[in-house]
Amino acid sequence: MSHLLPVTTVLGCKNSMLREGLRHVLSSTRFRLHPENLTRGDITLDHTDQDSPLLFILDASLYPAGLAEGIWSLKQRYAQARIVVLSDSFNLDGMKSAFQSGADGYCLATTGCEALIKYLDLVMLGEVVFPSAAFLAAISGNGLGAELSNDTSAIRMSPQQAAATSDSLDSPIRTLSSREAEILQCLMQGAPNKVIARKLDVAEATVKVHIKAILRKIRVANRTQAAMWAVNHLSSNSADTTWA
Repeated sequence: MSHLLPVTTVLGCKNSMLREGLRHVLSSTRFRLHPENLTRGDITLDHTDQDSPLLFILDASLYPAGLAEGIWSLKQRYAQARIVVLSDSFNLDGMKSAFQSGADGYCLATTGCEALIKYLDLVMLGEVVFPSAAFLAAISGNGLGAELSNDTSAIRMSPQQAAATSDSLDSPIRTLSSREAEILQCLMQGAPNKVIARKLDVAEATVKVHIKAILRKIRVANRTQAAMWAVNHLSSNSADTTWA
């Protein structure tokens, strides 16, 4: 993506080793590092910086008392900036609050160099990025997601899709059949089609048909987005929902 515009990139890192590592990784990319490290919330932008896209890469430990508040504050000052959070470990609630506060990406500090640059490029193109495997592992209730815990691949969503996963409207729930609801619960646990088929004693092809119907009804693009949607809807509505 060398043809894309240079990006003024501000690091907010409490850990000096992480900061220097990022400087090395980004040194030969279009992510042009700002000389200041973000520690107090304010930086000085010159005319060149102001004319280029702006990206903040935040170490989650920089805001031990409130990452979400730190992100929100940055968004108030730099409304057009993109914000990516780097975390030492995956925290589902932390990721959700980061996105709700205005973050555009949530990555693990263990992400490989090439993958990180790719994720930053996606964020600058308007995508919302987070680690899909870690997400599935975090929401898995039976350990199925743990098989993927070493995978640092990321899922990408448009901002509209990301907002939909946090939408409190529960009308699509009413359109799911009881079987689709069961399968959606399995997706929320990170179960593959073969495991779902065995658990429900149906053919794997039948599971695929149901999943297509589920994606259409809850208006998401893939099973990971369906799992995230389920986290925000099923857990709080399952007790009083009557399935079709």
